Amino acid sequence: MSFKPFCSTEIVFTNMSELSHRLLSIKANNVLLVMSESAVNRWGLGLMVDSMQKKCESSSGTFIWIKSVAANPTQRDITECLHQIGNKKIEAIIALGGGSAIDLAKGICAFYDREKNSKYTINMLTGLVKNKRYSNNKENIDIIAVPTTAGTGSEVTQWATIWDESRTAKFSIDDPGLKPELAIIVPELTVSMPPKMTVSTGLDAMCQAVEAYWSKHTTPVVQEIAYRAVEIIIENLRRAVDEPSDITVREKLCRASVLAGLAFSQTRTTACHSISYPLTMLYGIPHGLAASISLDGVGAINKGHFPNDTQLFSLFDKFGGIKNFIDKVSSGVVTMRLTGFGITENDISNIAKNAFTGGRMDNNPVDLSAEDVESVLRAVL
Repeated sequence: MSFKPFCSTEIVFTNMSELSHRLLSIKANNVLLVMSESAVNRWGLGLMVDSMQKKCESSSGTFIWIKSVAANPTQRDITECLHQIGNKKIEAIIALGGGSAIDLAKGICAFYDREKNSKYTINMLTGLVKNKRYSNNKENIDIIAVPTTAGTGSEVTQWATIWDESRTAKFSIDDPGLKPELAIIVPELTVSMPPKMTVSTGLDAMCQAVEAYWSKHTTPVVQEIAYRAVEIIIENLRRAVDEPSDITVREKLCRASVLAGLAFSQTRTTACHSISYPLTMLYGIPHGLAASISLDGVGAINKGHFPNDTQLFSLFDKFGGIKNFIDKVSSGVVTMRLTGFGITENDISNIAKNAFTGGRMDNNPVDLSAEDVESVLRAVL
């Protein structure tokens, strides 16, 4: 018999002074670093990168640095990285950055094949993604994730989002071999996030936790973890906006992000994330904002259709509901209405038509129709 562990990722909380030591202690001679050059300069990690390269090369190994990390990576981004790797051996991928950096690392890992890397084309990779044909980490590459935001949860999940460069589809790659072996959480890295990103990633984590709580696949343990994640975010997200350098607040949001990631790693997300995909793909709304903007409306539909619903919604009572909390936490940072992102009434039906992603929408406790989605969207127009 085979059993699925609740979490196979080692999770370590540390600080900046220890980060370089931990990364240089990784036992691998063939390393791929996924980290933007601007991030290296921002956090003063140039010496660490140089030391890692020397360590690999002194052991006759390979060191490759992916210096450009695009937001919402596409199949083209993965293909270009695979071409850069070529036929070189990779044992470990270190991804330091936001969710896009970790997703890109997972995408590289999924399709890495020394015989094929240089031969991949955009169309070939697109076909493989659509048909879920990837290497299943057959080369046993370890992924080490160092998130610089508090929200995506990608450091403890086995899937990644790849966006079609033609902006007509969103793909999900999903395999146990893509779950990071190690997640290094450094709250200091999140201090430099601007207010909008702080809000977006914090609301993303909250949305993940809420959706895990009400998912068709929720469990009592998932609900306990998700509840605590939501509770921490409610207590600290606005404080992080108002006091961005408060490391205690940032550390609490990092805890909440990991908890939310653990929760939805067991259940996957539901209708809110499904609705978010066309909002991001077609209108460029940042993922966390796109996912959470429908949370109140979907919650109203789901109420009474999942266990312990009263306990979850009671967390938002002092604000008068989920929508009011989101408005409060985003006040002065971003307007959480679709019109604020350039969306009009004429766009609603097209968004709803593209909002039904398998494995997400059908994971919702209530089956939503296109009319339901339109109604939810109009409520936040």
